[in-house]
Amino acid sequence: MRHSILLAVLLLVSIQAGFAQDSTKRYAGQWQATSGDGGTGMCRIDLATNSGTFGLWATSLGCLGPLAMVNGWKSDAGNVHLLGFDGNVVATFSPDGRALDGRFADGAPVVLAPLNGQNVASLDSPAAQNCIRLPDSGYCASGSDIAVPTAFPLWVKGLHPLVIRARPSMASDKLGETTAGQCFMIDSCQDTPEGTRCHIAPGQNSPAGYVLKHFTDDKGTFVGFRNFC
Repeated sequence: MRHSILLAVLLLVSIQAGFAQDSTKRYAGQWQATSGDGGTGMCRIDLATNSGTFGLWATSLGCLGPLAMVNGWKSDAGNVHLLGFDGNVVATFSPDGRALDGRFADGAPVVLAPLNGQNVASLDSPAAQNCIRLPDSGYCASGSDIAVPTAFPLWVKGLHPLVIRARPSMASDKLGETTAGQCFMIDSCQDTPEGTRCHIAPGQNSPAGYVLKHFTDDKGTFVGFRNFC
């Protein structure tokens, strides 16, 4: 029995070590960091494969705010954790199919875009059930994309064409549509029987009106826009 338990433990350790090694190769290289408020500066993060003081070695170049303190990194279950000079987590990221979507320790959003062709395939398969998805890939969206904004005004980025309504109701007049990839400012969000609707602030290229944060069609429920641009 003891031999069986020992073999099982060794097998688990071996699998975890192999996964960590695969993740290291998957994410190593340079990344461009951006945040919703631009508070990172012209920031690049370099994730190395050699060991550092805490975890693996990492450096930051031209970064402001918390990312200026990045000195190491580690991968856990496919997620990436950037570490500071004290070894504490500065920000945590998960792949979303196009970038590493993350949050600082205070909950503020931050994104790492790959500069060396790193693998950013989502951890969740399109076949996964009961999740809110990204409309372009069909993969499960991250929590930061799903979350309804609470601080305004906020620049967001459309992921799919969204109908703009005069009032927060499906029965109200259609004023126009946003386009996928379009950035626009919202100044409020509210719950409605048809889902959360957010108001596009006046004075932009789009009409001032209401769009859905999440929309549903015959394929499921999807994120209408990201909470940053």
